[in-house]
Amino acid sequence: MEIYFLGAIALVAVFFVITYAVRIGIDTSKQMRAIRREMIALRNQVKRLEEDK
Repeated sequence: MEIYFLGAIALVAVFFVITYAVRIGIDTSKQMRAIRREMIALRNQVKRLEEDK
């Protein structure tokens, strides 16, 4: 009986670890997309400034 109880606790712990990892991964992915968009905008501004010279 104790083994089933420990197994259930282990499954719950694994579930929470996986859930946490997925959330962190999604947040990081969103931040990377935002940084890429900013870099593209900056690159376009630099190109426009170079063309205006």
